[in-house]
Amino acid sequence: MWKSCGIWLATLALAAGGLAEKPHPRLWLPKSSETALREKLAKDPLAAKLQAATMAEAERVLKKRTCRYEIPDGKRLLFESRLALHNIMHCGWAWRIGGGEKFRQRTIAELEAACALKDWNPPHFLDTAEMASAVATGYDWLYDTLTPEQRAMCERAIIEKALEPAKAVYDKGDWWSNPRNNWSQVCGAGIALAAAAVAGMDDGLAEDLFARGLILVDGCGKFYEPDGMYPEGPGYWHYGTNFHVMLLAACPPLEKPITANAILKKSGNAIMQLTGPTRIAFNFADGNARLETPSPAQCWLASHFKDAAQARYVRGLFARALADDGGKITGDRYFPLAVLWLPEPPAEDPPQPSAATFGGEQAVAIFRTGWDSNATFFALKGGTPTASHGHMDVGSFVYDAHGVRWIHDLGGENYNLPGYFGGKRWSYFRLQNRSHNTLEINGKLQNADSQPCPLTSSSPLEATFDLSNAYAGDAEKVVRRASFNALTGAVWIEDQITKPTGQVVWRAFTDAAAEIEGVQVVLKKNGHQIILRRASGAGTWSISDAKPPTPEENQNLKFRAVVLTIPRADQVSANVEILTSR
Repeated sequence: MWKSCGIWLATLALAAGGLAEKPHPRLWLPKSSETALREKLAKDPLAAKLQAATMAEAERVLKKRTCRYEIPDGKRLLFESRLALHNIMHCGWAWRIGGGEKFRQRTIAELEAACALKDWNPPHFLDTAEMASAVATGYDWLYDTLTPEQRAMCERAIIEKALEPAKAVYDKGDWWSNPRNNWSQVCGAGIALAAAAVAGMDDGLAEDLFARGLILVDGCGKFYEPDGMYPEGPGYWHYGTNFHVMLLAACPPLEKPITANAILKKSGNAIMQLTGPTRIAFNFADGNARLETPSPAQCWLASHFKDAAQARYVRGLFARALADDGGKITGDRYFPLAVLWLPEPPAEDPPQPSAATFGGEQAVAIFRTGWDSNATFFALKGGTPTASHGHMDVGSFVYDAHGVRWIHDLGGENYNLPGYFGGKRWSYFRLQNRSHNTLEINGKLQNADSQPCPLTSSSPLEATFDLSNAYAGDAEKVVRRASFNALTGAVWIEDQITKPTGQVVWRAFTDAAAEIEGVQVVLKKNGHQIILRRASGAGTWSISDAKPPTPEENQNLKFRAVVLTIPRADQVSANVEILTSR
């Protein structure tokens, strides 16, 4: 499926050669599509509301500063690149669709600021790729109104500050130039989009890099195998997949030289399933919890594949976000593309499944009583800490009920902590199994080099994960089985640990008030409560804070750990039931 042969490269290079003849705008919204878009905005009330939110954000951009060369952590210009992309995308869109010279002038001001920077920080190439996307968008969308000097300014900046550094990376085979993680999608797509914008303005460099970007991003399709679950978690799904899709959407004028294959449709389903009724996703790995709003990628996938279930979900989540946030959408920097790709109301209303399972490097099982905001939601994972951005969260879960997230994933830590992506990674509390809703055996961390722990069996009401690889050396076998009551939302979590080398500690992290009542712990929040009950076997409940060992780490002040400690035995059974009492 994923092609990398020289013949295909030659074919893509030939197709890319036609870019120079394509009129501007080339990226996503050709002039010929504007009328249809305006008709959509006039006929679709949801699209009109999203457009209004986009125009309101563009008005706010008028009062914001332009990007500048600031690297506060000594490594990343990324905030400034994203600021430029946000400002150009919103004001460029507002000028094209809403009209108003003030938006065109604000876009030009951002282009001038970005092009004046001494470089786009190629040592941290995400910064370069996002800045290249920003300048390419403004240059392409405003092309016919720019002076020859302004065009030359953008062309020179893109070639010298993005394309030439990217060619050096590709020629050396540096790490992101092969499909590795979200970097490959962002850098490959960002540079390819910039190349598409300026094709014909150099000696063929743009066409070559566009073709290389297509191959690289096409190869990143393997991330979603076998059934759509992205190994870096939902936060990075949005990042990598948005850029992946931005390049896919730029390809139709080139006779679709890159494949929008079925695995991406499955991935649109996976990201839909991962989001709970609270609008919070199961934010495993280095992802942080947030209220979700559909991303451009979700909109494009639902529209491109004409998936009625995804279309209904995307539109419903947008409607809810508008209602929750008073008509204001806090979306991505490329949010206008979500308006462009918003799926039409589906003609059919297919039933949504109450359970879903996904395999791959980070296997996940998801159960829910329904799809309304007060439904109960339980998501559980296997996986491995070795995945990109992975945590020692093998066996962890989250739980929503009554419109409340009760059991939380604490999220990622500060990337600038020493050795965060190196030798000190597992010294940080938020990355350890001690900070996740899973097990600790004999006071040990999970196996950092664990092979992926698989989903071994499942049904619409239960899932079983073999966690043994994550606890190699500390137990002979570890199995976590969860059963879900689709009517009440109750969950039964059964852990079977064979020959542990020490005591077993079961943890769940919450921001609710917690009180021990005999064999159970009562959690209370927002006028509701749930119960964690030791269903059988030995064990003692306790409640502890979630404070890390060092002051430099996130202090997790609003969270506490509900802990069940079980003494060592040849066979340990930890059986905990979660009950939604009211």
